[in-house]
Amino acid sequence: MKKIITFLTICLFLVACKSKKNVISSEEVNTSLKAKEIVELHKRSFPEFETLSGSVFASYDDGDGAQSLSLSFRMQKDKAIWLSAPLGIAKVYITPQRASYYNRLENVHFDGDFSYISKLLGFEVNFENLQNLLLGQSIYPLTREAKLLQTDNQYYLLEMQKTPNVNVVYGVNPGNFRLGFFDVLEKDSATNGKVQFSYQQVDNVLIPNTIKINTLQGNQNITIELDFNGMKVNEKVNFPFKIPSGTKEIK
Repeated sequence: MKKIITFLTICLFLVACKSKKNVISSEEVNTSLKAKEIVELHKRSFPEFETLSGSVFASYDDGDGAQSLSLSFRMQKDKAIWLSAPLGIAKVYITPQRASYYNRLENVHFDGDFSYISKLLGFEVNFENLQNLLLGQSIYPLTREAKLLQTDNQYYLLEMQKTPNVNVVYGVNPGNFRLGFFDVLEKDSATNGKVQFSYQQVDNVLIPNTIKINTLQGNQNITIELDFNGMKVNEKVNFPFKIPSGTKEIK
């Protein structure tokens, strides 16, 4: 599994709960709604929970090779995201302050800021961005200055310009005001990413059921698909993580 480091680092996007019930929004857009109203309804849709735990089946394909892996997952809202490969051979631990992981197979570790993850994904992220991505919320803040583009019968299309060089377009579901997708374009690097969501209703909490991530960096196209199973909500969790001695740090 020569790409397990990249694979685990990218697979930071996980969330689900106890029993699954797939949710499909069948409502059409309300053309009388204004951008600021859609933004407010999206913010109100943020799921309420304290902790999530369970497993995720993830597949990764970068054009040169494909692989899949089942990972254990734990999350404490606003505080920590944790992933572990079978037998603890590799682990990821993310807090608002830093991102860390190790891989015993490759005898390497990483411990630093979010620049490495951002490079792998093709767009800038921090802890809040990753948490929002996990929950089907806007990865960059949606404000009332969002521009409502021409809508279709499937999504409200909202455009935000994070900086002069980064454009984000969100597709908001009309039935539940969660994200159906978002597109990110970094003009300087000609890097773009697209993330698509489907949802499930669990204990009156609406959370992603699957997440599909596509990024194009130069001539390399990376696809990540995540499927969430056997998850639990608001159970006690801990985050065992210690970088093994003797592993080489990746800068």
